[in-house]
Amino acid sequence: MTPSDFEAWSVAGPDGEVTVFLRGELDLSAGGRARQALLGAITRGGGHLIVDVSNLAFIDATGVRDLMTAQLAAEAAGQPMRVIGAQGIVATVLRLLQFVDDADASSVPPQPPARRRGSS
Repeated sequence: MTPSDFEAWSVAGPDGEVTVFLRGELDLSAGGRARQALLGAITRGGGHLIVDVSNLAFIDATGVRDLMTAQLAAEAAGQPMRVIGAQGIVATVLRLLQFVDDADASSVPPQPPARRRGSS
């Protein structure tokens, strides 16, 4: 997978909830795009932040740092953050770091809407 194969985008719900979808490999080559999408969602949102990792194939320390940064920013903004849909090695890593529990790791959320050009 090349760096351009990683994608991060968000969709806002009517109640202020924002879901950030992460797809591909969240590692150093992702170049902070996950962090930008997550922090942007916190800025735009006002309710819950949902991070859907069901299409994430891999996560390394850089990706974990991005999630931790987002979690701290969400807490500071008074917005709960929840990571859902973790599978395979991603679930193992996030479960060890207590980002997800067994219920969040095993539940596969609905498929994300198609990404529109120009959306973040």
